[in-house]
Amino acid sequence: MKRIPGPAEVLAEAERSLQRDGCVVLCQIVRAEGSTPGKTGWKLLARPDGSTFGNLGGGAFEALVKVDALAKASAAGSPQSVSEVKRYYFTETAVRGEPTGMVCGGMAEVFLERIEAAPVLVICGGGPVGQALAEAGRLAGFEPLVAEDRAEFRRADLFPEGTRFAAVDREYGEAFLEPVRQRDLYVAVVTRCWDTDVAALQGVLRQEPPRLRYLGLMGSLRKVARVRGEVGGRGFDLGRLRAPIGLPIGGDSPGEIAISVMAEIQQKRYEKDEDV
Repeated sequence: MKRIPGPAEVLAEAERSLQRDGCVVLCQIVRAEGSTPGKTGWKLLARPDGSTFGNLGGGAFEALVKVDALAKASAAGSPQSVSEVKRYYFTETAVRGEPTGMVCGGMAEVFLERIEAAPVLVICGGGPVGQALAEAGRLAGFEPLVAEDRAEFRRADLFPEGTRFAAVDREYGEAFLEPVRQRDLYVAVVTRCWDTDVAALQGVLRQEPPRLRYLGLMGSLRKVARVRGEVGGRGFDLGRLRAPIGLPIGGDSPGEIAISVMAEIQQKRYEKDEDV
């Protein structure tokens, strides 16, 4: 017999799924009256891929909640995505709320809470600009992920608390986006030289992240042209690349560059009718 996970296990799995998928819907019975298959506090997790984890009591009631939760998980930006308390009656018909077709005669209210993870700021290059960019990104509500081939530039003490690190080789050949691939990604390529820029850009585009919202490259016009030629010549589509990176607000110190980059990223983040 399959073991039913308890509420604490559902919460732990919600955190893991949120980090991987970027969005989950947590369903919890917040009120129960009369005869019901589930009790107050029971939880169920719904993921964007259609899978679920947890238990609300089974039967037609749980099946209906799953349908409602999965619809909410896939409705980003629409009115249907708003968290809500929904009432389910364990009867064949109902005047208010949703009938389950069951005959227990009770009623349950379920809080369907849509939870979204912070967007991920992927920083290719852990040098001074990358470090300043991680600080600015954290302040703006992003989760920084630094991909770097040099161990001395992946030290936690150089970056804000909570920064993730991806160890890559000089060719950025690893699938360094895999742990966050399904989340909203904003990528800044700020490596130390033009050939590592080429490698990082190819490494990102090769993985084809489905929710890549922003891709920018730091460098002079001359360097940008060379990198574009190298990467484009190998068959990669650079139509979404913003280069040189950042808004032209002035300044060339690492901190000033980071502010200009985050300004551009924020502008992109809050664009309306964005193609995703």
